[in-house]
Amino acid sequence: MDKLICFLKEKLNSIIFFILMNAVFFVVLFLNDVEIRIFLQAFQICLLVFVIYLIIKYFDYQKSLTKDEQIHDLEMHIETLRNQYITWQNDIQEYFSMWVHQIKTPITCLEILTEDNTEMKMQLKSIDNYTNMAINYLKLNLHEKDMDIGIVDVDNVINILIKKYSLLFINSHISLDFRKNNIKCITDSKWLSVLLEQILSNAIKYSENSQIIIDSFKQNNSVVILIEDKGVGIPEEDINRIFDKGYSGFNGRLKQKSSGLGLYLAKSIADKLDIKLKVDSAVKKGTKFYVIVNN
Repeated sequence: MDKLICFLKEKLNSIIFFILMNAVFFVVLFLNDVEIRIFLQAFQICLLVFVIYLIIKYFDYQKSLTKDEQIHDLEMHIETLRNQYITWQNDIQEYFSMWVHQIKTPITCLEILTEDNTEMKMQLKSIDNYTNMAINYLKLNLHEKDMDIGIVDVDNVINILIKKYSLLFINSHISLDFRKNNIKCITDSKWLSVLLEQILSNAIKYSENSQIIIDSFKQNNSVVILIEDKGVGIPEEDINRIFDKGYSGFNGRLKQKSSGLGLYLAKSIADKLDIKLKVDSAVKKGTKFYVIVNN
């Protein structure tokens, strides 16, 4: 009944127009001395047509209401699913955050216990790096707005990474040419560090007994950070796929050192920070990674 009342309210203008037209028709017939019987017959025909019109429109109105109700139900369902997904995201984040902090303790203890065992320390460093990669990947995807943009000292960010990987440089017999240029850029310091760490870690993996060059310079309105290695290089057929998730390429499969996640994480961070990544490489000649930060 409520639907019918709402429908009639919508069609009120049409009903009033029908009544006025018939009133005018009656006045015209009356002024021309036409029998009332003829007017009533004409009125009945017009009324029948108008009622049929209203019935058709009422069915269309009901269909429209049904669609609106379905759309409303779908919107409510989507909102419920969205809230469930957000809850799931928070649960996953909390779990892995707790897991990472818990696993850090035994790793630190093992590092102390294996102080004189270089090989063991290397393996523990790898575990630590993969653990950090996992939590950074989660943070990046669950907290996309967790960005703190500011002026970043590029030399300082790289210095911290070099200290962190000093043992790997020594153990892999890699010489380092770090060119400090007092360059600054505007971006998120923490995520830039994670991005550069993935590229540097990748360079160390495939540059044993060779050299790594780290440089930075300004180019137009951008700051370019170069990480160049003199390692095995990347086959041409792999270059366009090295940033794909899970893709380890020929070198990764050959040495079984790659998870296929490091460069994918680097590219994900670059996309969120509006940073461009460029790669030049040739087999047995090394690889150049250009990190281009737009200022």
